[in-house]
Amino acid sequence: MPDSLIDATEPELEAGRLLFARECTFLLGAVSLDDLPDNGLPEIAFAGRSNVGKSSLINALTNRKTLARTSNTPGRTQQLNFFDLGGRL
Repeated sequence: MPDSLIDATEPELEAGRLLFARECTFLLGAVSLDDLPDNGLPEIAFAGRSNVGKSSLINALTNRKTLARTSNTPGRTQQLNFFDLGGRL
């Protein structure tokens, strides 16, 4: 990667690594706006076209193979999935 793309200090990079290295669990799947959680925590969102690897990215970041369910069939996820990163996010 070119150095111009990285604008973080070593402590910031380590904090980011540790964020996803700790406990992470599936919280809930929301099918409507009324189902959205209201826990007051910051959120990270992954958005993208169908079948581009959003769930695989979540699994890779958390070093878990089955935290976020993956499928070879496009359009399988019909809800917003929320995960708890140890009460931090």
